[in-house]
Amino acid sequence: MPGRLGGSASVAAVALRAAAFGAALLAVACGDQGANAPAAGAGGAASGEPSAMQAGGSSQGAAGVTMVTGPSGPLDSTGWVMQPPFYGAGDEPAWRLDIVDGWFLFKRSALRAIEEPMTPPVKEGGADVFQAGPMKIVIRSEACQTGGQSSDVAAEVTYDDVTFVGCAFAAPAAGVATSPEANAVVSGVASVDACLAKLAQPALVTGVAPRQDGAMTSVAMRARNGTIYECGAETASGSIQYLDPIEVGAQAPWMNRMRFVREGVATSAPCTEATEVRSGEQVLGRMLDRSCKF
Repeated sequence: MPGRLGGSASVAAVALRAAAFGAALLAVACGDQGANAPAAGAGGAASGEPSAMQAGGSSQGAAGVTMVTGPSGPLDSTGWVMQPPFYGAGDEPAWRLDIVDGWFLFKRSALRAIEEPMTPPVKEGGADVFQAGPMKIVIRSEACQTGGQSSDVAAEVTYDDVTFVGCAFAAPAAGVATSPEANAVVSGVASVDACLAKLAQPALVTGVAPRQDGAMTSVAMRARNGTIYECGAETASGSIQYLDPIEVGAQAPWMNRMRFVREGVATSAPCTEATEVRSGEQVLGRMLDRSCKF
């Protein structure tokens, strides 16, 4: 009996010592963490350190997903070739680069838009060179022409090993269409007018595409009765080469990329969401959304 009692007391003592030792370790660990842990701000970063959202870049979100963030404030644009906001545009193929809330937005006809945070440029030979994710954007002081418009600043965007060449312009006012399709109208407006005159009835322009290295321009139109036409005109002279009706459903993809109404052509109902297409200060017409009735 004494042996058994002594054994039970020994086991109990060991258990008590183990529990006390574990509690001491836990207290030490908690004490160290409380003494050395950085003070977290609203974004979870240490006090005095900018978070990824503040500085721009990437941060780890839920489940380890990387979230790309734009700059939290305006960049210092002192000494830039062109002061933002500005946009770049070109044709053959039609493309457009916009600055939207601190992001570069690169658009090409019928392709997914590319969005990357706007970063400060580096100077290379007097040009501003932006490296925005997979895009390299070059803005330089150089006389430039595209889509019938002139600029003192040239723009290039290299993406997926393809370089898109064009010009840079001051950002347009609110309510002005900004898209590759609007640029295609601006560059081909002489052919658009020639084709509309040849058709001799009000029509919606649904596509404009250069042909033969820009020597020809094809214009797709839809009349009020639903008939679809394809027209070909010489870009320089506006001379009509053909005007053919197209069977519904047989249109090529480029023939359904826009809904443009030339200035002076009325719609069947007011279109408050329509955006102007301009060449400089001249209003060429309006780009209609799908809710607008022609």
